[in-house]
Amino acid sequence: MACMLSLLLTACATKSVVDEPDTHRESQKPPREEVPRREVHLDYGQFELEISEIQQIEKKPGLFNSYNPQFTTDEQYLAFEVNLGNYKQIHIYRIDVEKEDDAYALSHRKVKEVSLEESFGSELTDDLFESSTGESFNYEFSWFPYSSSFIFTSNAGLGEYNLFIGSVDEGDRLLRDIRESLDPKPLGSYYMITEEIKKDGQAKVSPDGNRIVFTSGRTGNGDLYLYDLAQGTLKRLTSSGETDFFPRWSPDGSDIVYTTGGKQSHDIHVIRNVGTSEEREEVLVKWFFDDVLPSYSPDGRHISFYTTYNVERDPFNTKRWGIMIVPSNGTAPAAGNELTHFFYVGDIIKDNTQGMAWFPDSRHILYAKNIDSDYNPIYIYDIEEQSEKLIETGTDINHDITVSPHGLVSFRAQLFGWDRIFIASTSYFQEYLKELYAD
Repeated sequence: MACMLSLLLTACATKSVVDEPDTHRESQKPPREEVPRREVHLDYGQFELEISEIQQIEKKPGLFNSYNPQFTTDEQYLAFEVNLGNYKQIHIYRIDVEKEDDAYALSHRKVKEVSLEESFGSELTDDLFESSTGESFNYEFSWFPYSSSFIFTSNAGLGEYNLFIGSVDEGDRLLRDIRESLDPKPLGSYYMITEEIKKDGQAKVSPDGNRIVFTSGRTGNGDLYLYDLAQGTLKRLTSSGETDFFPRWSPDGSDIVYTTGGKQSHDIHVIRNVGTSEEREEVLVKWFFDDVLPSYSPDGRHISFYTTYNVERDPFNTKRWGIMIVPSNGTAPAAGNELTHFFYVGDIIKDNTQGMAWFPDSRHILYAKNIDSDYNPIYIYDIEEQSEKLIETGTDINHDITVSPHGLVSFRAQLFGWDRIFIASTSYFQEYLKELYAD
C-alpha cells in the first residue's frame, strides 16, 4: 500500500513568498537542455508527497493580474497570461535547476513576452478583420508536447480572434515543420493558422503534437473543430446546437472530453476514437446540476470536473462548487443518485480556465477551498484514502492551480490586491530530477 500522505513545508518556503530577493540564477549544474530526453518511471508509492521551495515568479510591482500558468512537458518553461487592462500578454519564463547538496533548487528568468500589438498594414485589416480596435488580447495559451512551440488566441490588436503559433526557440523543429507543411500567414514572430471572422480559441494540442482541437463560433454557435497539422485538414467535430467548449485530450490521444450546454446548465460529453471511422459522441454526465471543465488523470483512467452538486442537493446555489471524479470509460451513470457516489470534495474554488490539477501518480489532486475566513487555502486530496490535507503556502486568495507532468506546482495568489504567479517544488519532482540526471 502506498505511503500515507505527508505534507511538509519548510520554514524557508513560507518565508520566500515575501522575503526572497528577486534574483535569477542561470542554471549551469546541470544544463537541462543538454540532457537527452528519456523516459523516467517512478514508483510514487515509495515516496511521501512533500511540497517545498515556494517562490513568487514576478516580483516587479504593477497594476496587473497574472493567471493561467502552464508548464511545458519537460518543465523547462512556464507560461502565464498577464492582464494589463486593454492588453493581454503572455509571459514565458525559463525554469532552471541547480544541484545543491542532495536536492535541486529552482530559479527562473523571463525569456519571452508574447503579444501581437503591432500594426500589420491596411491590407491585413481589410482582408481578415472586420474592424481595428487598437486593443491587443493574447491569451488561451497552450504548449505543444515535448517542444518550446505554443499556440494561443489573439485578435492581433486588430479585431477578430484567431489561432496563432510561435516558439521560444525560433529554430524549433516542430514550428519549422508546421511552417513548411501549412505555409501559415506570418504576423511578426508568429503565424496565423486560422482566418475566420468569428472567434477561434481554447486550442489544445494532442499528445503526439499532430492535431489541434479548438472551439469556434464560425457556424454561429460554439462547436469543436479538429485541425490535422500533418494533413492540413479541418474537420467539424460537434454540431449539437449547444455551446461546446474547453476540450481536453485523453493521455493516449484517442478521445476528447469537453463541456457542452447553455445558460442554465452544462454537461460533460466525450468524443471517442477521434478522427477514425469509429468516432462517436458519448454523454458522460447529464443531469440537473452544472458540470464544467473536465480533465483526465495522467493515467487516463479518470475524468474529473467541477460540479454544483452538493449534499444538500441545492441546485440553485451556484457558488458551491465541488469535485466529481468518474471512470473515463463511461461506466458511471450519467445521472441520478448513483452518480452522487462519485462526488469527492465540496466547497472548492472553481477556476475559469484550469481543469483539476492532478499529480503524476493519478492519486492526488490539488485545489483551493472556498473558505473566505482563511482566504481560500490550498488543499490536497488523496482519492484512495479519501482524505484532504491543508498546505501552508503563506499565500492568500489562491486559484488557477496546475501540476506539471513530473510534479512541479504552479498557482496564482493575491498580493496587495493583484494576482501573481507562484511555483513550488515537490518530492515527486525532486525524485524525477535525480533519476533524470543520474549517471
